[in-house]
Amino acid sequence: MIGKVLAGKAVVAKAVGGATIGTAIALGSMTSAFASDGQHITSTKASAHTEAATYTQAQAKAIALKNCGGTVQSVSFENNAYTFLIHGQDNQDHHVKVNAHSGKVVKVEKLSFSRSKAQAVALKKCGGTVKSVGFNDGVYTFLIHGKDSRDHHVKVNAQSGKVIQIQRAAFTKAQVQTIALKNCSGTIQSSSYANDVYTFLIHGKDNKDHHVKVNAKTGKVIKVEAVKFTQEQAKKVALQQHKGMIQSVSFSEQAYTFVIKGTDNVKRTVKISPQTGKVC
Repeated sequence: MIGKVLAGKAVVAKAVGGATIGTAIALGSMTSAFASDGQHITSTKASAHTEAATYTQAQAKAIALKNCGGTVQSVSFENNAYTFLIHGQDNQDHHVKVNAHSGKVVKVEKLSFSRSKAQAVALKKCGGTVKSVGFNDGVYTFLIHGKDSRDHHVKVNAQSGKVIQIQRAAFTKAQVQTIALKNCSGTIQSSSYANDVYTFLIHGKDNKDHHVKVNAKTGKVIKVEAVKFTQEQAKKVALQQHKGMIQSVSFSEQAYTFVIKGTDNVKRTVKISPQTGKVC
């Protein structure tokens, strides 16, 4: 899990246009996970990897940007390699892979379709409103709330620009949210989506944060878990790392992900473990 690889390290990423991309590895579960509406989701794949990497994500990011200048859109980690999606200075998206042990760039690939072009393709196939977007293994995945009032997951190949999969969830996010709140009464702090499962962070009436997972196909609750550190407690830890204003926050099993606009006017991303309360 990336949390172990980066234990004790603050993950910092500059943001453009108010949307910081490239963490959570909340940025999330990384599987591609979707952040809550209005929040950028970072697409990071979680694996069973427990071996410590020689290079941290921040170091690998610096290496990737030396090879391809631009803005990091997302990052994933798998098979001892960080994979960065970078929107380059040439206005094209690039796939840059860095080995976590050697620090060497093992792949640089220009994608034929940028995220904006792929989104246009997805919307032609499934009209509606894009709620979130993820990227992994050369594929953009768009969560679209369709005109039929249902949620759709549309996958577009970044090289061919072709739609390779459209999945319609049996339950919309709003319906699943209602189910989650019936099982854990309180206020929804954030949500994410991966592998047909919505994950909600709910601040309960017991003044604790709870992790509630609901299957989008069956509508069944598959997990309810109280986390040791609430979002507010994690927020204090994040602001100790970087003084400034919280711009946005998202949540995954691995981390609370805070986007902070610092006193130096630079936006950074800080991830805090909900179980340990420490930077991860």
